Amino acid sequence: MSTHSPAHASAAPASPAPVRTAVGTAPAGPAPHPARSRIQGRQTLLRSVRAEWIKFWSLRSTWITSFITIALTVLFGAGLTAVLGRTEEYQDTAKNLITQGLTFGQVVVAVLGALIITGEYSSGQIRSSLAAAPRRGQLLVSKAVVLAIVSFLLGSLSVFLSWAISKPFIGEHAGYLTDSHYIGYIWGSGLVFAVIALMALGLGFLMRSTAGTITVVVSILFIISGPLQLAASKWPWLFKIVGCLPSIVSEAVSDPFQRTTVWGGEGPQFLTHGQAIAVFAAWALVPLIAAWFVFSRRDA
Repeated sequence: MSTHSPAHASAAPASPAPVRTAVGTAPAGPAPHPARSRIQGRQTLLRSVRAEWIKFWSLRSTWITSFITIALTVLFGAGLTAVLGRTEEYQDTAKNLITQGLTFGQVVVAVLGALIITGEYSSGQIRSSLAAAPRRGQLLVSKAVVLAIVSFLLGSLSVFLSWAISKPFIGEHAGYLTDSHYIGYIWGSGLVFAVIALMALGLGFLMRSTAGTITVVVSILFIISGPLQLAASKWPWLFKIVGCLPSIVSEAVSDPFQRTTVWGGEGPQFLTHGQAIAVFAAWALVPLIAAWFVFSRRDA
């Protein structure tokens, strides 16, 4: 009886045929996965805004200027309302004085708007910001969004506190937040602060100097209006200039339902209500557009 094993039983298992590749032959088996390069996430506008929000609140100057803004606005707004509201002559109209502190709060919120960019130029941090967000237009928009939100909240909160603090002093003569026209003082004041802060931001991008930006903003808001109004008593055509200053047209926004200010008449309020709002918005839009044009073409 033959003891031969079948040929296929004694033969060694055949190795898999080599696989030919573009380079040559390679052993069969699962092909190794190429190392994947780590791709960083795309810097979207939302991410840029979030980064600016975190950076904004990490600054001590943000907390200091925010506190001073609220303190000055409430001090003068609530103070005047409470004092005059207790007099017989003004007790019926004192409730409309809760926005009188905006004049002083605007200065501080303008400082806040300037520091958000001029502080980066003075410290050299602007280079790090541009490295994280290479798109300069996106960086500008992100700062503008954060600043507008914070400034709006500061203005609205300040006037609300002015109303709340003064209400016990004038009692039944106080305004009511259920009145849609009266509550316009609150959100209108928030818009005023937002526009002033954005104007300062645009000028800060253009000037890259904290002192220079604040000087220009304060001059526009307060210094030039006094001499112009005095000169307008002799040359009435100057009222056309005075009536376009932000200190005048801002009243169209802080008093959106014209409870105390009548537009379209003589003197500084010669503009219609809609025209005054448009001019006030232009005080922020023009510097921001100019800032975008210059910032996108100028070295950091």
